[in-house]
Amino acid sequence: MKVINQDYEKIEELYELYEQKIYSVAYSILNNIQQAEDAVQETFITLYNNLEKLHNLDNQEIKRYILRIVKNKSIDSYRKNKQHGILLEEYQRESIVAIDENIEDWEQRFMTENQIDILLAVLNESSRQVFKYKVFYNLSYQDISKQMELTEANVRKQFERARKRIHNVIGGLQIDEFTEFKKNV
Repeated sequence: MKVINQDYEKIEELYELYEQKIYSVAYSILNNIQQAEDAVQETFITLYNNLEKLHNLDNQEIKRYILRIVKNKSIDSYRKNKQHGILLEEYQRESIVAIDENIEDWEQRFMTENQIDILLAVLNESSRQVFKYKVFYNLSYQDISKQMELTEANVRKQFERARKRIHNVIGGLQIDEFTEFKKNV
């Protein structure tokens, strides 16, 4: 128990001595308060996990070690931010193109939204949602399972049952709009 108390005391001492310096370094790299605070927290977690290394270092070496950790944590976070920014820009550009294409597709379809809702009314709520995610939003089974908090196997099975049920309903109707919808399903 004494070793644990010494560890906590050492971390507290380091926190009091270096927290503001660590925060300043992190903020200078990230320019974001929350992310700088996260970098400080990650730095102290790393320090705690590597406390045995600190016992062999003098004060100047400890300071350099801590500043190197915060710098690396901040740069990693900065790179993640930059990558997220690039991915977001790409997604926004692709979304605009996809929206234009989807509008054209919807204009070319014969079925109205009301007719689709009537058709999907034969499904229970969960199967209807799975079917919509798969057919209208083109989501993968994995994405649907995460979205709906179901297993991937459950999502696959619900989609297959829904698809069969829809095919049976469409098969019994001789309306041109439903025939066009059937081709898409």
